[in-house]
Amino acid sequence: MSPSIALPPIRRETLPGGLRVIVAERKGIPLAAVRLVLRGGASLDPSGRSGLSHLVALAARRGTRRHTGEEIDLAIESIGAELGTGVDEDASYFGLSAPVEVLPRCLDVLAEMAGNPTFPAREVDRLRRREVAALAHDLDEPGVVADRAMLAAGYGAHPYARSPEGTVRSLGAVRRADVAGFHQRYYRPSAAFLVVVGAVRADEVLALVRRRFAGWRTAERPLPPLPATTAPRTAVLVVDKPDVTQSQVRIASEGFARRSPDYYPGMVASAVLGGGFTSRLMEAIRVNRGLSYGVRSRFATSAVGGLFFVSTFTKVETTAEIVQVALDETARFCAEGPSAEELERTQSYLCGLYPLSLETHDQLAEKLADLELYGLDDSEVAEFRERVRAVTPEQCREVGRRYFPLDRRVVVAVGPARAIARSLERFGPVKVIPARKMV
Repeated sequence: MSPSIALPPIRRETLPGGLRVIVAERKGIPLAAVRLVLRGGASLDPSGRSGLSHLVALAARRGTRRHTGEEIDLAIESIGAELGTGVDEDASYFGLSAPVEVLPRCLDVLAEMAGNPTFPAREVDRLRRREVAALAHDLDEPGVVADRAMLAAGYGAHPYARSPEGTVRSLGAVRRADVAGFHQRYYRPSAAFLVVVGAVRADEVLALVRRRFAGWRTAERPLPPLPATTAPRTAVLVVDKPDVTQSQVRIASEGFARRSPDYYPGMVASAVLGGGFTSRLMEAIRVNRGLSYGVRSRFATSAVGGLFFVSTFTKVETTAEIVQVALDETARFCAEGPSAEELERTQSYLCGLYPLSLETHDQLAEKLADLELYGLDDSEVAEFRERVRAVTPEQCREVGRRYFPLDRRVVVAVGPARAIARSLERFGPVKVIPARKMV
């Protein structure tokens, strides 16, 4: 039996305005990691405005009622802090890392950005143009294009189908009024939580947060509910990129939400199939046939659903072959399940790797934020190794049969359509689109 993972003392409190606060008292290095999370994320982007939530998060630090963007940058730099932002399908994130003694000033910055950004028109326009230019450069990254196409094909009409960064067209259509309106509607304390991890005292941190965030009050409005994701229809999407000599390949099928009881069996099954250098897909595709230097499989889980996918690349002329080998190996796994040796090796690998994901204050803050976001308790961390070790070969086989791409699936290939489209027809009806549609 694997020993439980000990977490530091953790305090949780909900402030009168609705902001949830989680503080982990972790001894050691006198640093603090702070993570402010706003629920909803890119799934709240309106149709035709994908990337809006991403732009809001970036623009929030470019000016508040008390400070200009330059003053915020200088304040962060002068105290030795690092500030980052991010958006995914379920949330928007603001992260700060700093010495413990400047934590009050860090909280001041976050409170201003969350509650009182002014979104200067010049700054919003500058950020929009910068991000649109970055998106245009993504056209030169076939792997990025393939990932975007996989989301679009795998999720269909669901909000998760939209890339959080948006597209050149959608982000180019965003104006300052959109940014300010999104913030007014969705940035509210009742839809947010704050995580602080470090060499701190919970009582002192909670007192600081109460004072700094006391003025952040908004009307109570629930976030709009998200529909559950559905299985994609079997299809092949060829993203035409005539200038490449390799095809980027993705094979995706319906997955599950983060809270699903299939989470741990799915993690283990996916790792056996395509989780490393000793996985079945790596053996079949790289070692036995030399079709690619790399292949992986994983479940991407979110609040209301997810995808299972296989990701790889190969020479243009072996595109259909690598898809066939991946599907054959997946079918074999679903028929046989993992061997006892494969299961033991994979469980040991996952259990040994997991503590490394909790070493730093930032890593623990991210983990606690994920637990809060998806409504999970601390046992997800404390009992991780026991839950992985409890997965059986039959559970792996069943989760494979339920989610792996045996029936309803999408195959995405980014490459020269003239050379690959016809060979992929055996996997389903083929649709060809230009690569620029994905950025």
